[in-house]
Amino acid sequence: MNPSTKIVRINVNARGTTSIDDLPTDILSSEILVRLPAKCIGVYRTVSKQWLSLLSSKNFILRHCRHISTSYKQMFFSVSLFQSSVFPVTFDPSDYLPKTLIPLPTNTYWYDVRVLTSFDGLVCLSFRGTQKMILWNPLTHATKFVSSTLSRGRFKQKTDAVGLYVSPSNEYMLLHAKRRNGSMKLYKYSSRCDSWRKMGFVDERKYHNYKMSWSNGTFFQGVVYFIVKVDAAGMGNYLFGFHVDSDELKSKPKPATTKHDGDGSLVVVRNQLHMFVANSLPNWSLHLWRMDGENWTKIWVRQNILPPSLFGRTITYVVSTGKFLVVSRSGTVFEIDTTKNGIECYHPVFSESSIQGAVYTETLMSPDF
Repeated sequence: MNPSTKIVRINVNARGTTSIDDLPTDILSSEILVRLPAKCIGVYRTVSKQWLSLLSSKNFILRHCRHISTSYKQMFFSVSLFQSSVFPVTFDPSDYLPKTLIPLPTNTYWYDVRVLTSFDGLVCLSFRGTQKMILWNPLTHATKFVSSTLSRGRFKQKTDAVGLYVSPSNEYMLLHAKRRNGSMKLYKYSSRCDSWRKMGFVDERKYHNYKMSWSNGTFFQGVVYFIVKVDAAGMGNYLFGFHVDSDELKSKPKPATTKHDGDGSLVVVRNQLHMFVANSLPNWSLHLWRMDGENWTKIWVRQNILPPSLFGRTITYVVSTGKFLVVSRSGTVFEIDTTKNGIECYHPVFSESSIQGAVYTETLMSPDF
């Protein structure tokens, strides 16, 4: 017998049969219940007080979230004209997309909401009028305002960037890069402690330049990555990484692109960080790079096409389709299919106007975790 093999002893009842009640609690939790969709967990909490306690524990919620986020089908949350809804990420024109209408948090109006980013089932929203930000779980409707006095947690569309991540102590955090009063400042919000803290930032004034635009953050293996786009001709782009273990923001190597490179956007695919880059002159093209250690490898390219603007958009790899869903801040959603050639490799998937959204996975994660 393999020494690493785990022996499980299951009790047999008086009838000589076994039932789910005979399974050890740790096996039931770690091998069976953790694989169920979040909606099912809500139902099973009503089975007994023991199950309610087990399925409501922080340990189970965290393990369930880690498993579901990497293996279960993703959902798309959208805010469009007069409604907000969620539906499966399929986007096959021949398929009917069954939408589930859900109320927006705090009874706000659809036109006052900005969808900023999502992570582990939590969605970060801001409000146009007050600039306040909230963390929200669309499945459980749990909501938490993160704004405070002294203008902490207030998001400006053209100057700020945010990123959600989880700390080494499994605490959910919100990183906020904000340009104010001639300098770039970095703050992090602790959901557990409900407090903001200012981080150190090298060359605060250098990266405040009005010609620079920051993407929202992409969390990957302990680092929140930001692309900084420089609008000045021939200046190229920067890549920064905020290391969550040391709270340090560092310059990171980027793909070996040219000065004519335009927009870029980061995406995690099968536990590896990738970057789409749209090139302009001398030939329009779309490139996909993969980060290998400290280097980048080009793995896909389509030449002589006019790629869409990528900066300021979120790109998500859809596990169920093998395609990439691109959601813009301005209200367009399209798909990138790396198996097709020419202009067929990307196409719009929504005809609705004024749509915002984010790809997420339904979890039980609470904004207070």
